Amino acid sequence: MPGKRFLALVALMAVWTWACSKDRKAVDETVRAPLVGNVEIAVVRNETMDDGFASAGTVTAKKSAVLSSRTTGVIVAVNAREGDRVKRGQTLVEIDGRDVRAELQGAQAGLAEAHSAIAAAAAALTSARGQNELAAATFKRYDGLIAKGSVTAQEFDEVSAKYKVAQAEFERNQEMLNAAKARKTQMEARVAYVESLLGYTMITAPFDGAVTAKTAEVGAMASLGVPLMTIEQSDGYRLEVQVGASSIAAVTPGLAVAVTIDAIKAELTGKVSEIVPAADPQSRTFTIKIDLPPLATLRSGLYGNARLIRGKKTVLLIPSVAMIERGQLTGVYGVNDQGRVELRLVTAGKTYDGKIEILSGLSAGDRIVVRGMEKLAEGSRVAVVAAP
Repeated sequence: MPGKRFLALVALMAVWTWACSKDRKAVDETVRAPLVGNVEIAVVRNETMDDGFASAGTVTAKKSAVLSSRTTGVIVAVNAREGDRVKRGQTLVEIDGRDVRAELQGAQAGLAEAHSAIAAAAAALTSARGQNELAAATFKRYDGLIAKGSVTAQEFDEVSAKYKVAQAEFERNQEMLNAAKARKTQMEARVAYVESLLGYTMITAPFDGAVTAKTAEVGAMASLGVPLMTIEQSDGYRLEVQVGASSIAAVTPGLAVAVTIDAIKAELTGKVSEIVPAADPQSRTFTIKIDLPPLATLRSGLYGNARLIRGKKTVLLIPSVAMIERGQLTGVYGVNDQGRVELRLVTAGKTYDGKIEILSGLSAGDRIVVRGMEKLAEGSRVAVVAAP
């Protein structure tokens, strides 16, 4: 038994001696590792940032109009092209209106005849009224005389017959005047209708703007409802984006929104002007309309990005320059208390103006290398200074 205890003690002392020599070797290697200079170290900290989300959309005009024909005919003139600026009331497309003009002339002639008929009927009615009034007075006088026996029955019958004829003539002339007036009303309506048809042959701009599309060509047939030209009011544009149901509560009318339009290299501040209350049943998203400030280079159809803010959140951020990519992995050079460099694998999140959110792999207070990584390898030593 004493021999076995002695052997165990010897073995334990050998293991302890080996472990001590290993630790001493590691310390010696750390001490012997060269000290790399001009390396910048930063302390990882939590920061409070805007909690936002981005949504892409399309620039549209606040006001646009698709011009189409309300009559059928051959196009005889097109007075604007894509990109042209137009004024309200300016004639843009003309359709052959010769048949309509001929019809208008006929309707106007009929209206003139109705006016003449009214004048003649009114004159005849005036004369008939006088004759009727005279016959009525004579009849009234004879009606009193026959009761006294001052006139014969034959004389009374003649006066009565003349009164009835005058009364019938007056009523006939009254009907002729009414008919002439009805004819005038009918012809006025006809003239107004044909004039509206003639107006349809002249397609005009409903407001000041710019022509963005044109399908009308001279010699082509214009048909009812077929688009001929599209114009947009160029002093007002908006960006329409889709926002998910989980984020819609953070969007309110008047909310300021950062908008980027890469095609024209523009960074703008827009304002939410409208939130469509119904969600799209397919995508479960809401349409948000963001009014954009005036900008000469804005055009419908441009692609834009909007960044909307939900609130504030605390995130762990590091400078993006500190990130190291190794194949599919990302990491940073961490620095321990002895100044030794070690590669720390991290999971990155969102980017915030030159900084990257770290979801895992680092903690607040850790030291990392932010400049001079190209000089380092795992195990290198750098100078460690007190955290500011």
